Amino acid sequence: EGFPSLTYITNHQSSSGGPVVNLITIFGYLFFLVPLWIAGLVSLIRRPLLRPLGIACIVPLLLFLFVGKYYYAVGTVPLAMAEGLMAISQVKRPKIRSALQIAVVVASVLEFLAFVQLTLPITPANRLHAAGLDSKNELFADSVGWDDIARQVQTIYGDLPRSDQNDTVIISAYYGVPAALWIYGDPSRLPAVMSPQLSDWYWLPHNLTATSALLVDYQPSDVAWMCLSSSVVGHLTVAYDVKGLEQGAPVTLCHLKAPIPELWGRLRNFS
Repeated sequence: EGFPSLTYITNHQSSSGGPVVNLITIFGYLFFLVPLWIAGLVSLIRRPLLRPLGIACIVPLLLFLFVGKYYYAVGTVPLAMAEGLMAISQVKRPKIRSALQIAVVVASVLEFLAFVQLTLPITPANRLHAAGLDSKNELFADSVGWDDIARQVQTIYGDLPRSDQNDTVIISAYYGVPAALWIYGDPSRLPAVMSPQLSDWYWLPHNLTATSALLVDYQPSDVAWMCLSSSVVGHLTVAYDVKGLEQGAPVTLCHLKAPIPELWGRLRNFS
């Protein structure tokens, strides 16, 4: 199927504000430790034996400034900082070396204190929205309420007429809902569940003969091309008013124009 990873990152080239905004964001998150990080990158490049590691740190950083998302290169940061610490340990003058070591410790403490609430899950779920953390950190927002989402989807499916249930599958625009149903749902009361997003697109079950689909996060207008008829049969809610991915998501019942395998290619979502 070509190069799905390349397709994915190029789909995000304008999703986070462009290279300048991405660079500012990176420097913002590393604010107190930027000197250590840069020192590590410089040290890696200057040492022939470690230069390949330096290139491996810099190339992803530059690439993801323009495509993908800036944090895709975050795995290179610990390597550069470790080299920065090694470079400090090799400073010849003891007073300067000690001063730099103290500066790193102080900077690390300040970094931790500045970002602890934004990066660690220490805020109770029922306080996320009030604290504004669901808007500041999408990982927090999307970590709440999946057991309840699974129950809601299962209930909506269970409320369908028996004749519809027997020939209906569940398709979610985002892969989180299938995962929630697999973990929290009752397999004996659910049909096949799938998503065309990212690698889940490749996991389409074999021998699907369903004539209807319960579509999560699709409006009827989104799927008119694949439905003989469609209607919204429910909306999902996320607990505590958290602005999660599924907050207010429509659930549409679609009577299919063709078998799902024939429609699956057009549903593919690598964004």
